[in-house]
Amino acid sequence: MAELADPGPFLALTNGDTESHNFLTGPSGGGRLTDFEGAGFRRALTATTSFTVPGPDWLGVSGPSQVEAFRRALARTVPEAEDDQRFGFGLASASASMVWVMMRTGRLKTLDARSPGNDSRTQMVALLESGARTAEAHRVLPHLAAWCRSTAALLHRRWPDTDIDTAAPYTWRER
Repeated sequence: MAELADPGPFLALTNGDTESHNFLTGPSGGGRLTDFEGAGFRRALTATTSFTVPGPDWLGVSGPSQVEAFRRALARTVPEAEDDQRFGFGLASASASMVWVMMRTGRLKTLDARSPGNDSRTQMVALLESGARTAEAHRVLPHLAAWCRSTAALLHRRWPDTDIDTAAPYTWRER
């Protein structure tokens, strides 16, 4: 949380909701961000969370190529983005500590009350595993990564229906 509270050179204006459903593509291949009611100055790496962990509507744009494209664009104005350790720690902090993992785990009691097979349960496990993978890939936040892994494993045991290799694309979760 301290990493997110003090953005240092990574302070930037973001729309606050860079999920794929808030990006409109144009006929020439370009695009525009929409949905600016949450806009403000914050740590730029919070805008990358949709590349590393499933978002609220489970629409995926994830992958290393998107993260690296974002990193290259950011490094043009924030040279600190080229530092692997600093970028990795910031990315993992934004992905695991921020909204997508830590705040969403507050929904565990609600998800536990849902019937087996509910896609929201599967999304929660995928969310925890993604947060762990991001931290592990950058070799940062080992305790948080371990907590995400162990919680995902516990939920797999509690919710055996979540033990799937992949979720169907464009799966909407119940709120």
